[in-house]
Amino acid sequence: MFIHCYKKRNSHQFLDFIRRVDSLYDSTIKRIFLVLDNISIHKAKKVREILSCYHRRIILVFLPIKSPELNLIEVRWMWMQRKAINNCTFTNEHDIGKTVNDWTENYNTTHGRRVSDILQIGLMKMIT
Repeated sequence: MFIHCYKKRNSHQFLDFIRRVDSLYDSTIKRIFLVLDNISIHKAKKVREILSCYHRRIILVFLPIKSPELNLIEVRWMWMQRKAINNCTFTNEHDIGKTVNDWTENYNTTHGRRVSDILQIGLMKMIT
């Protein structure tokens, strides 16, 4: 799971996020699929134009409208909120950002490989 905290939600920040995701993977990775909800910034004309020119290997996959149960990140957000954010007092945005980043690093260390293994096994079963 890769996260980056922003103060606002707009197409500029989303394009920055895409750039960050793209930079995580070397050129041997030919396709990167981002599973997204249908918020307008994900579908902005500017986003489509930049993707087609500079981030061609990134494919946006949109979940059906009003189906948060299909969005795996929703479960992660709920888990993070219960484990890291609830019953805490934060003095500023940096503190909450650090808490979210620390939780994400811990999650990736303890669960990340298992999740990707499960997804890979599921995909292989679908193919065969």
